[in-house]
Amino acid sequence: MVGVSLEAAERIKDKKKMEMAEKAEQLLAGTGWLPLPLRTEPPAWLADEQPQALAMAEPENAGTIEDEPFPVAAE
Repeated sequence: MVGVSLEAAERIKDKKKMEMAEKAEQLLAGTGWLPLPLRTEPPAWLADEQPQALAMAEPENAGTIEDEPFPVAAE
């Protein structure tokens, strides 16, 4: 079993398929482990631009009507 210790895998190896899956789920809960086909690389922009995003989070003139991307027209 890839996400846990060899000892944990040894404890469930003789179980029936359904019980083994349930025990494996319990062992892996909270570890953040995902099977290889479900893993993805983090986007490059996330790793590269995160410090910039924090700096740009709250501009000085936030909340003014000029900052709204789509002002609402009166009807």
